[in-house]
Amino acid sequence: MYSIIKDGGVCSPRGFLASGIKAGIKASGNADMALLKSERAARCFAVFTTNKVKAAPVLYDKDVLEHAHFASAVIVNSGNANACTGSQGYADSEKMALLTEEGLNLTPKSVLVCSTGVIGHLMPMDKVEAGIPKLIEKLSSDNSIDFAKAILTTDLAMKSLAVEIKTEKGNVRIGGACKGSGMIHPNMATMLAFITTDVGLPIDFFAEFRANIDDSFNAITVDGDTSTNDTCILLANGMSDIQYADMSLSEQGEFRAALTMLMQELAKSIVRDGEGATKLIEIRVENAESHKDALKMARFIGTSNLAKCAMFGEDPNWGRILSSAGSSGVNMVADHTDLYFGDVQVLSSGRPVACNKEALHAVVRQREYKVTLVLNIGHASASAFTCDLSYDYVKINAEYTT
Repeated sequence: MYSIIKDGGVCSPRGFLASGIKAGIKASGNADMALLKSERAARCFAVFTTNKVKAAPVLYDKDVLEHAHFASAVIVNSGNANACTGSQGYADSEKMALLTEEGLNLTPKSVLVCSTGVIGHLMPMDKVEAGIPKLIEKLSSDNSIDFAKAILTTDLAMKSLAVEIKTEKGNVRIGGACKGSGMIHPNMATMLAFITTDVGLPIDFFAEFRANIDDSFNAITVDGDTSTNDTCILLANGMSDIQYADMSLSEQGEFRAALTMLMQELAKSIVRDGEGATKLIEIRVENAESHKDALKMARFIGTSNLAKCAMFGEDPNWGRILSSAGSSGVNMVADHTDLYFGDVQVLSSGRPVACNKEALHAVVRQREYKVTLVLNIGHASASAFTCDLSYDYVKINAEYTT
């Protein structure tokens, strides 16, 4: 079984160190540079934004990982996305990696770079270069929180989590941290996520990792905008001396379940912290023809501004849900479809049903609840997670660059 580690994060697994500092990149003066290091070169899996406009650090990391499957560290800055900055932006990302490699006495191309913040500004490299030695000096196995805070931008809350799994050969751990609040949409968003584990993972585990992303970070939406900088990195350093291949089948299943839970909880924490959000809503599509279809429909409903406005107004407007489902491009038969808000059924075989209005309104007044659409044409199910669209979302994003 797995258990949650209190105050856990990226440093909870063995052999991971981190730090976070104030380098002066953010006008607010908040922490804005972070470093994550593995004491042993770690197997690295990474998934990046699908946006055609990719930030310089994304391009750099993709180039590095095209020829290598290991990484020893990740350097992160917030407050500047280093996106739409051309060849100079790429050179700045490369220099960030090189200076970190030199400071840590690492081999070339062993450090990845992640950036998040405002698009279209060159990196303040004087501040970055001055910050790297400070990050290295402050590296510690107790700095999960400092790391998680330093990667934030418009986030209101830190997002950090870790779990421990018991095996016959000893305990293993998975840790994680992420950031994200606005410009959140499949496939990923202004979202950086870092997952660490002390289990040794085989290269073919990437398929499992990619599937987990589809059901976690790719299953959330705040505003329908996909960012230039989205990155999710998993580092597996094997410092527990336990290899995934040596676990029993049940232990492997437990590890996968723990990883799925951790990634989904981190993803949901992004939606909870959506800019101006007051609600977290799970959109559940059941009995679809395929998992792909169910996830596509759930995601599509989660992006509907009309549905999200109704969620903010605590209006159980099932017509907006059904209309959005029918526009998703996924096969459905209206006369076969059931719809629930929480446990309250509002639609049966495509027709409205009499329900307890007080119970229905009690559901939509909750901070978190589930909307379930049952298609009754197959056996596959999936969930997406969204938030409401509030007055504050418009205010925050109208003033973002000032």
